[in-house]
Amino acid sequence: MLKVSRIFKAWLSYSLIVIGSGLGFGFGANMALAEENKETKILLKTEVRPLPGGLDKVPMFNSNSPEIVRTSGVLLSLLPKEGKRYPEAHLEYPLKGRFRVFTHHINNRVKQEDNRVLYLGLLAYNPYNYAATVRVLKAASYLSQPDAPFIKLPALKANNDGLVYAGPGDRITNDFLREDSQTGWPSKITVPPKSYAIIYALPVQVRGLLSQNNGRSTLLELSASRKLYFCEVADLIKTDGNLSVEPPSLERFVEIAETYRLSKERDKTPSIPNAEGPLIYGRVAGVQMGCKWTGTATDGEKNITRLTIPPVNKSLAFPICSLDRGTFGTGQIQSADLVVRYGDTAYAAHGNYAVEYRLQFPLYNPAATPMKVSVALDTPVKTDQPKDNLTYFAPPAKQTFFRGTVLVQYLSDKGKTTKSYVHLVEARGTRADELFSINMVPKGRRTVQFSLFYPPDATAPQVLRLSSKAP
Repeated sequence: MLKVSRIFKAWLSYSLIVIGSGLGFGFGANMALAEENKETKILLKTEVRPLPGGLDKVPMFNSNSPEIVRTSGVLLSLLPKEGKRYPEAHLEYPLKGRFRVFTHHINNRVKQEDNRVLYLGLLAYNPYNYAATVRVLKAASYLSQPDAPFIKLPALKANNDGLVYAGPGDRITNDFLREDSQTGWPSKITVPPKSYAIIYALPVQVRGLLSQNNGRSTLLELSASRKLYFCEVADLIKTDGNLSVEPPSLERFVEIAETYRLSKERDKTPSIPNAEGPLIYGRVAGVQMGCKWTGTATDGEKNITRLTIPPVNKSLAFPICSLDRGTFGTGQIQSADLVVRYGDTAYAAHGNYAVEYRLQFPLYNPAATPMKVSVALDTPVKTDQPKDNLTYFAPPAKQTFFRGTVLVQYLSDKGKTTKSYVHLVEARGTRADELFSINMVPKGRRTVQFSLFYPPDATAPQVLRLSSKAP
């Protein structure tokens, strides 16, 4: 027997707000190899080391292909193949315990001009003879219009109040970084025996928007009491002139899950791993293994628990979200592995969208004189070749490669705990202004913590750069 779980009313009674944005969804638009910038190159003498630590083993349901949804159908299904009209649309992979869900899709009706509303439905299927539960531990879901339009922001802006963001990917990671959870979500959803339940039914409206183009990003942390199968489907519904449309029923969502093909239009087919020639990373549709990267940077020697700051006029950097052909000579690929995927989607979670980074840097000043240490997050030109410098552009290229909030924590020069959220906007080739600086006494130690959820509207990789100078 099918039973609909209670869905929070805020999303189901969506009220369309007309705004004149017209901005497209720039979600990782530059993940293919970018054309070389013709501006002046600047080389900064830098030692680049692999980022310490690694990913955990918490799975992530990652639905990002197709990015633009043109047809009703299956977006990502972990359901069993048996009994389905199109078995190839199902990956047959259950989830149990704690896991995360990241999804991003666009409703673009510019060519069709039909104002259809896209409904995204996440289902849970319980194969057992007894009920199961799904707990919603944290949740955030936003539209580009009206929730998080792509507005122009300064390169660096304090964001301690959490109100600085541009784009829904920026906003969901901003929420999770500060451990906020959007109100209105149910805390627990019951999945009846041998049946389905709706985790969410979320609209993506375009009616009334100048561009008829809108996107939604969603990030959830869930916990399943038993092995359950999850499936996200898309349903495009005619509006018939109405500003609001009732969400599809559970029966309609189940019909799509069990009898429809994969939704179109399909994204570019990714390059086969290790193939020569131009590289197409592709978009992700599958389950990745790893949601959180933790690590403590040290000098690397046995029993050494400190990180020696770089000498004056030299920098020390660590890649963030390094990926195939973008390791800055470290050979380190941080992209999460995919345990199941569709054959025309990415082979790994390139860019680690929505992956959490929690890093510690126990700094040590070996000099006999005081030193001032500055920390910045840069977007240098991507390379895979070992070098003793990083390459930047002056001015940076036009394409935005990073737009999101980071968290830095340290003891101030007066010994007080400092916790600062900073929003950054960076283009390709950006040598960024410092996030903060600290003064270190001779032979002194100071621990710095750096955290972020990698924003989905970014293009990897970046580097966290430390530099020293006399105070």
